Amino acid sequence: MKNIFRSLFSHKSDLRRLLTVALFVVVFGAVAQAQVSIPGTKVKFNFPSKWKYLNTEKVDANTLRYLYYYTDQVVASKGDTTLPFLRIYVRKNYTASLFDFVFERYSKEPYQSLSDYTEGVGLPKTGGMGYVGAYTNVQDKKDYQFRMVYFKVQNTVVEFRLETTRATYPMMEKEFVNILKSLTF
Repeated sequence: MKNIFRSLFSHKSDLRRLLTVALFVVVFGAVAQAQVSIPGTKVKFNFPSKWKYLNTEKVDANTLRYLYYYTDQVVASKGDTTLPFLRIYVRKNYTASLFDFVFERYSKEPYQSLSDYTEGVGLPKTGGMGYVGAYTNVQDKKDYQFRMVYFKVQNTVVEFRLETTRATYPMMEKEFVNILKSLTF
């Protein structure tokens, strides 16, 4: 390793090379930091901007829920600040079909499907389901919109949901799509 650095900085263009190496480290470090793995799976994804991990909640013996929130900039509409988030719901040892899981989750958290798809953004080559959906929260009386995909990896099912208010969704849609596009299986 010493020889590599010695050869890099032994010429008159030391400053230029130093800047090139520094830039490489910064870019590589930012990419490496942004890649996230879904525990218990080989699935990975990237955050294109600043997101932070909030917590992991144990739902039951086979189910965990991971929560991340957006911190790149203030997201507001009509004076109301919103905190866009990503919720990853992971259930292990699931032997029923993916459709059964989707229906079970829908029964617990109903929404209006604005569009759905089985091929495309954020889905594995086969066997996934994606939705753009909306709902009104009965407690805060606000309308929310989200992009969500479901997929199964062996006997583990995943709900991957990016959400914000309906008013701020257009500001976040590109961010959400880029995160979904980065999913690797």
